[in-house]
Amino acid sequence: MAEKKRTDEPWLGGSLALPPYLNAILGRANLLMSQPTLCFFWREKKFVCLLGMLLLAGITAPAMAQDISENANCLECHGEKDLTGEVRGKEVSVYIDSKIFGSSSHKELACVDCHEDIKELPHEDELKAVDCARCHDDIQEIFAKSVHGDAAFNRKDQYAPTCASCHGSHNVLPPSNATSTIYIMNIPATCGQCHKEGTEMTATHEIEQKNVIANYSMSIHGEGLFKRGLKVTAVCTSCHGAHNILPHQNPESKINRNNVAKTCETCHAQIEQVHEKIVEGRLWQQEPNKVPVCVECHQPHKVRRVFYEDLQISDQVCLTCHQDQNLKMEKEGKTISLYTNKEGLDHSAHADINCVKCHYDVHPDRTPVCKEMKPVDCSVCHAEMVNDYRKSSHGMMAAQGNPNAPTCQFCHGTHEVLPKKDQKSPSFPRNIPALCSRCHADGKPAALLVSDKDEHIIQNYTMSIHGKGLLEGGLMVTAVCTNCHTSHRELPASDPQSSVNPQKIGETCGVCHLGIYEQFRTSIHSFEANPTDKELPGCSDCHQAHSVKRVDTSDFRSMIIDQCGRCHMDLTKTYFDTYHGKVSKLGNMTAARCYDCHGSHNIYPVADSRSTLNRSHIVDTCKTCHPSSHRKFTGYLTHATHHDKDRYPALFYSFWFMTALLAGTLTFFGIHTFLWFIRSLIFHFRERDKEHKRTILQTQEVQYYRRFKLRHRITHFFVIVSFLSLALTGMTLKFPDVEFFGFLSQWLGGPEVLGNIHRLGAIITFGYFGTHLFFVFRMLKKRQITLKGLLSQEYTMLPRWRDWVELKQNFLWFFGKGERPAIGRWTYWEKFDYFAVFWGVAIIGATGLILWFPEKATLILPGWVINVATVIHSDEALLAAAFIFTIHFFNTHFRPGIFPMDPVIFTGRIPLEEFKEERPREYAMLVQEGKLNEYLVGPPSKAMAWTAVIAGFTFLTIGLALISAIVYGMLFAYL
Repeated sequence: MAEKKRTDEPWLGGSLALPPYLNAILGRANLLMSQPTLCFFWREKKFVCLLGMLLLAGITAPAMAQDISENANCLECHGEKDLTGEVRGKEVSVYIDSKIFGSSSHKELACVDCHEDIKELPHEDELKAVDCARCHDDIQEIFAKSVHGDAAFNRKDQYAPTCASCHGSHNVLPPSNATSTIYIMNIPATCGQCHKEGTEMTATHEIEQKNVIANYSMSIHGEGLFKRGLKVTAVCTSCHGAHNILPHQNPESKINRNNVAKTCETCHAQIEQVHEKIVEGRLWQQEPNKVPVCVECHQPHKVRRVFYEDLQISDQVCLTCHQDQNLKMEKEGKTISLYTNKEGLDHSAHADINCVKCHYDVHPDRTPVCKEMKPVDCSVCHAEMVNDYRKSSHGMMAAQGNPNAPTCQFCHGTHEVLPKKDQKSPSFPRNIPALCSRCHADGKPAALLVSDKDEHIIQNYTMSIHGKGLLEGGLMVTAVCTNCHTSHRELPASDPQSSVNPQKIGETCGVCHLGIYEQFRTSIHSFEANPTDKELPGCSDCHQAHSVKRVDTSDFRSMIIDQCGRCHMDLTKTYFDTYHGKVSKLGNMTAARCYDCHGSHNIYPVADSRSTLNRSHIVDTCKTCHPSSHRKFTGYLTHATHHDKDRYPALFYSFWFMTALLAGTLTFFGIHTFLWFIRSLIFHFRERDKEHKRTILQTQEVQYYRRFKLRHRITHFFVIVSFLSLALTGMTLKFPDVEFFGFLSQWLGGPEVLGNIHRLGAIITFGYFGTHLFFVFRMLKKRQITLKGLLSQEYTMLPRWRDWVELKQNFLWFFGKGERPAIGRWTYWEKFDYFAVFWGVAIIGATGLILWFPEKATLILPGWVINVATVIHSDEALLAAAFIFTIHFFNTHFRPGIFPMDPVIFTGRIPLEEFKEERPREYAMLVQEGKLNEYLVGPPSKAMAWTAVIAGFTFLTIGLALISAIVYGMLFAYL
């Protein structure tokens, strides 16, 4: 075992040469006895203790033998940096860095797996060399036959490399590791340990090649490796092999004369064609059908770019004819120019390439030398690109003889080919759209072959965010055609190998949008995270292929709902039943869309903790639009439907209750109105000799009865204004698909303005309702009206038994079975109208406040109440609008004898004769009480009359237009 050099140690055992396990015992004893409480005793009794410990160690030595399979036991000694040993007469370090060994390829092995002659610890000073062949016998067999193996095993050359010379000993790493000695970038340095000029090996051995590493570093291979970082360039092992290195005289050597070409062909494909056109014929013709030996022209370690200036067919020979602009030829019935612009050629990417390198089949024995010349084959130099092209849609079209198929020359040019970095090159990124438009613009050959969905490709790209970034913003990092479809391997999206195939398009887009792609690939829409046979959306489904828009534009936000609806049709329908969905149809761009709640590229199932709608994140998600969101607010049922009784019973019963109420009310009063209308026509056109028709604008003095006070008329004006504003804006939201309401929304300024008008109408409603209640209570107190009086007196608005009697009498009159009832102050239908306002303000107002302040409402109520409030608010409003604009309008304005309008609510006055005819019981009561004269007034002024006419017809027109749109909307929704 290597001797361990020690520094000053504690006084116990410091001068004793003991076995490691005894030294370990003494070391622990030193540590223990350094404690103050034991120090004195130890110093006085040290010899006795020492003797006792040595005796104990001798007795227990067999029991303390260390396990040789544990690397930690080896590292107790070899883990110390000052540990040395002797190898070949030289003192060397035998220190092993545990961290380096722990990251090596052999980290799972025990020390004794390689050092198999260690049977116990401590081990012998002299150990056998590690035999790597125990595991790598196949490689060792190859190595033994090589130059290095011969030097090591047969000639016993002290400079012969071993496995450890190249791979290391305890720091062996795989060739894929950038820090490995056999990583491709490090191979020249590893070989340079011996083959570099000035090493001991080169000084004591005569080798054929001097300055091998220096020459390599200056060669085109070395330049590619060291300066350009090309890992595909050739290094020492590429040509000589890794373990089977043989002298070039050996027929099995990779650099033997007969094998060199094959070795070089590993990287330089189709080298036969290269030499057909480069070697002017002499060397090729000396050994027909045999590739020349590469190293005869290209020195092994000094490979340079070779230019053949002494060819018999020089460029000048070609240009003697081809500089003539009139030089032409006939081919397939077409006249083709053979003119070559020398200036353009001199500035092209091929400026340093001779004509014969591309036109390799020219021959000096022909006249002219280019007679019967074949087309240029670009694959000789650009094999990979041409192989891709042949597999592409373009290449397959060309192989089928399609005259519209683009070729290399079509895109890159012929003699004036420019590199893609040149701004004048057709393949310069900024010029790519123009290049592709030569076939793919509308009306061009390729555009005539694609389906309808791919129309206007170039125009769409030009207007897209990519196109504007390139053409308007000058951004050279934006995507062009070749970024998505590749340069030479364009394939249809249906082809699994296509870069725009649904399963690959995410990876394609991820080249630029890497962060987004990393999110998308883990989402439920990714084939990688959700393997399925079903269609999953890719980038181009939501962002389109050629008309990519900014995601913050109104077009994109509107389109994305339809896109999600392709797969989630049922959920999309329920979305459009919500406030978010309805205002989005009306053009509101701030309303939440699908991706505002579910995420865009990071969509996960709700049960997934990463989902934005998961319980742990949903409050924060809602806070994006609703800053006051809280846990109960998120109980709102986002995609609930009243059609699902089992899942949403509250919605189901609320909807059907409101539907029954609406249908029942409109049915009853609809029948009532229809019968009244028919009986009124008969009454006024058959049973009366003279039709009495109310005249709005009086031409003579007529006595009038004052029916309404000024505050009643003002209150009714606010009722009209608030109701029309609420109905117009509310029905616009309820029927956003109806053209009338869509136009109304745009005309008024959009959904945001509609919302403000709707809330203003609600404030006016609460205002007049509160004011009315104040006057009612004041009147009750002032007149000292009792409950009995409210239930029995003529002035009451409460339903009385007489109202039911008059209803029955009216129906008998409708059918001609009785006289018309003698109407008093208030009719049963007027009382219904009056209390409908109370019902509406209570129901519509309460649910409207919940929808106006949902976050505050759900501090008390559960979140699903918002859904119920939406149903009740919407359907009750529909009932109110339908009733007012049909039943109420007929009762007060459109029935025969009053048509086209009753102005009494605007003027407050009605002709006395008409009052006497319409309300005989009230007239008789006033006469009997002697109070009639108190209510008699003159006719309204012309200004008042005209105001009544204008206001009345305006409100009636709005109401009729609105009810027509509502009826159309309901038919549109259900049909």
